[in-house]
Amino acid sequence: MASVRTSLLPSSIQSTASQTFHTLYQGHIMAEVDIIAPSGALGLVLGTIGPEGGPIVKDVKPESQLLGKVQAGDKIVAIDDVDVQTSKHSHVIQLLRNNSTSDERKITILRTPERWSSISRRTLAGFVGAAKSPRSRSTEPGSHEPDESGHPTTKQEISCHSTIDDDGDVNDCTNQLSNGLHLDHIPTLPRFPVLETKDRNCWSEPSHTIFKIRGCNYLVDPKNKIQSGPYLFSARGADLILTNDKSGPRTGIAEKYSSILAGHARSIPTFVINFIFDWGILVNYYEIPAMYVSFLRARYEGSNQDLPAMDALQPHERAIIRFLVGSDNHRNATLKLIPKCPEGPWAVRQLVNGKPALIGKRLPAQYSYYPAEDGKAECFEADLDTRKTDRVGKKAISLCRKYMTTVTLDVGIVIEGTNTSELPEQMLGCVRIHRLDPKMSPTLPSL
Repeated sequence: MASVRTSLLPSSIQSTASQTFHTLYQGHIMAEVDIIAPSGALGLVLGTIGPEGGPIVKDVKPESQLLGKVQAGDKIVAIDDVDVQTSKHSHVIQLLRNNSTSDERKITILRTPERWSSISRRTLAGFVGAAKSPRSRSTEPGSHEPDESGHPTTKQEISCHSTIDDDGDVNDCTNQLSNGLHLDHIPTLPRFPVLETKDRNCWSEPSHTIFKIRGCNYLVDPKNKIQSGPYLFSARGADLILTNDKSGPRTGIAEKYSSILAGHARSIPTFVINFIFDWGILVNYYEIPAMYVSFLRARYEGSNQDLPAMDALQPHERAIIRFLVGSDNHRNATLKLIPKCPEGPWAVRQLVNGKPALIGKRLPAQYSYYPAEDGKAECFEADLDTRKTDRVGKKAISLCRKYMTTVTLDVGIVIEGTNTSELPEQMLGCVRIHRLDPKMSPTLPSL
């Protein structure tokens, strides 16, 4: 549940907030928003403004469950209806920690209406159409929910070590707020579950156990399919972005648009898979483990870093390395898509049934590597142009587009093992897309 209320800056806040914050917002119409946060770590970096305190969101981490709903610069005024307008940094952290095991927590924030433009329309629609009573976190078969052990509730996870209380930081924060921080960032899909949108317009990472892939003896026995081991690349997120005549190029997006994934696409080494449609792009993001980054650097930058011997690696590791450093022809012959439709109309589920497809042989593919530079991490991108796919592919895409608001789609990726040294296979990664509504999606800007 979430609600939106607009009001003039309350006198209580005017009298107790720091002069910096007061000057910035005085006379402005404020939007007061209740955000319902799920249990577990929130991935928020918190700070305070001015010597009189008052918590503010300093940053939202890419893996945060509140990404797309909370913004840097949001003023936190209450937690579970407990007033924290003048609370110290440590008190706010303690409140969040004390309630971290609850099914849900209510965080009340203030934001100027101008800054709402950086929130996705899909999130706003969830605010307006949300249920009037709170409900517990929903679950679904095969969903891989954030693990408490994998995301410990630590000070680093939910808050910032230091507060914004020295003059330099106050000025920096004021400048960021007055300039509309993140206004140039394309809103990203939040991670499932999302109470405000009833679990629509979001993404998750399903269990790897739903995929059957090639076993050791597949080449002599095509029926030798096994359950996949854990994903090799962790999913980071997904974006559905519309395009029009004014939009910039739809390829090479990791280099051309620093705003994708809410500006965090290249905060760590990332594999970007960009599906191009007539009406927009669907982008999936995966973290590239350090070992594979080393091979990419050696291939494209001539790095002399010591690399492990291929004979010492696991079969699936060899397959992925050969894909990353190989020719485009080899990539097209081994990049395999396994689409599944666990929820949706019968016609879609029958057509999108988990049958593997060598996607590079079904449609044009373009591969690009971007080295680390100017604070941006390495990135490997695959642009897949679905507009030029075959008849079967076009039918599947047409059905998914028609029923997109009712379809849950698994986009599984595996590198095909073509010889015994690359078998058994193991899933590279998967992103599950939950019932997207294109009308709530942002539009790709011009360059």
